[in-house]
This record gives sequence, C-alpha cells and structure tokens, in this order.
Amino acid sequence: MAVLSACGGSGTAAPATPAEVAPPKNLASSGTLTYGTAATFPPFESKAANGDLQGFDIDMISALSKSMGLKAKPLDIDFDGLIPALAGKRTDVINSAMYITPEREKQVDFVPYMIIGETLLTPSGNPKKISRVPEDLSGRTVAVTRGAIGETYMNEFNKDLKKQGRPEMKIMSLPNNQDAMLAVQSGRADAFDTSTPGAAATLAGTKGRFTLAATFKNETKIGIAVRKGDTATATAVKKALDRFVRSGGYAELMAEYELPKSSDYFTASAPSSPATTAPAGGS
Repeated sequence: MAVLSACGGSGTAAPATPAEVAPPKNLASSGTLTYGTAATFPPFESKAANGDLQGFDIDMISALSKSMGLKAKPLDIDFDGLIPALAGKRTDVINSAMYITPEREKQVDFVPYMIIGETLLTPSGNPKKISRVPEDLSGRTVAVTRGAIGETYMNEFNKDLKKQGRPEMKIMSLPNNQDAMLAVQSGRADAFDTSTPGAAATLAGTKGRFTLAATFKNETKIGIAVRKGDTATATAVKKALDRFVRSGGYAELMAEYELPKSSDYFTASAPSSPATTAPAGGS
C-alpha cells in the first residue's frame, strides 16, 4: 500500500476497491469514514492555502479509509467539540492527534499510533527566560488550546506552584493552536503550549519568530478515538493501521513530515524520565 495524500476538496479521499479490511457497520454516512478533526495543528492537520486539509493525520486516515473500501470525510471543528461530535454520532472516529489520557479513556476508546511530548514556545530570544517547568511559569501567562492536554498540564503545574508557595500562572485557554500561537506573537501571552512535532513545524515555518523554551512529558501517546465500546470500529481501524505499518506507509509518512523516529509508536519505547527541559534561548 503506498502512502496516500488527501485528494479532493477538504481532505476527502476516494475509496479502494475491493476493501482489504472489512469496514465497520452503522457508519455516520454509508460508504464513508467520517472523522472529526481540529485542523489547526501542523504537522498533523492544518489547512492548505486552497482550503484543503493537509498533514500526517489527513494522509494516514485517507490510507486507512481506502483499505476499508471507504471514502474519508472530515468534520473540521474546534478541538473541544470533537468528543461531543463523536458521542452524537456525527463522526465515526476522531483523527486529530488526540492525546490518550485517563480522563478521555473514560469517554472514548483509542487506537494508539504515536508517542510525542509537549513544548513551550516563547517569542524569539525567550525574553522571560522560561526554561524550568513549572517554576519559570510562575506569574506568567501561558496560552493553550482549550480542551487539549496542554491545558490539563498547566492546571497541574499551577497546583505544584501553589504547593511551592509561588504565584500561579495565568492560563489563557483559546479555541485552537493557531490562536495560542497568535496570543504569543501579539504579546498577550508569554508562551504557548504545543506538541513536540507541532513545535518543530512552527519553528520551521515562522522564520525566527519563536524560541523553544522547554520540553516536557515526553511519553504521551496519541491515537484515533472511537466511541466507548465500539469494538467493531476499533478493530477495523487497528487492522487497517497494522496493514499500513507493515506496508511501510507509516514510516514514509513519518519521514515526509520530518517526525522524529522516537515518536514511532510501533518501534519506540516511551522515555522513563517524566519531564525534561531545554535551556533558555534554544531553538
């Protein structure tokens, strides 16, 4: 199976014939795998200049859907609306680099496919000298994507700061990753939280506007989410993903989007250290 890029408008891909993997029944739309995504999180999902969706997740779900003999159709909404859309059967899966957390596992089931960490990006030069997490976040304003794992981490860090007798940070919760980045760029926030691959894509695409201040939680798994107890869809996704990995398509996509080998869920082990930091001024 070759790597497939999303084709057609808005990330919709044509189906394969015949199906290599039996598709799940009771789909939101017959013959289609409808997936929820928040397309503001490169390199996983974002919008191209023509409005089409692009990124690792978009190409991957196109390949997985094709192997099931289905079209891939996105529902692009804010991140915090993804689980409600899945629960309401507006989508069949969530395909949006969703971090696997105990809280989310109470609401949905996951098929994991990658291991990543979290990063704080600051304005160029790191003017507030943020490097230690959470100590250097005390009294600062940090922008996060509302409903994403970064918001959870920052709330946890505030509890740590309070125990240490330090002032808490101000957490600025915004609809998406792009808004969090713009909050820092405009001076409304001192740093914003994103994934390690997202940080790499941002640094590469913004030509020196940001500095990588700190990296932490380098053991987080992300996965495609299905409705709780929906074993048929989970099984179909897992079988399609296994075929994609065995074909070499997964490794090709990792290389295409310049994702580190340490993020490969199928070959890498999560680091034993729960948190690391990068020196101030790193990029």
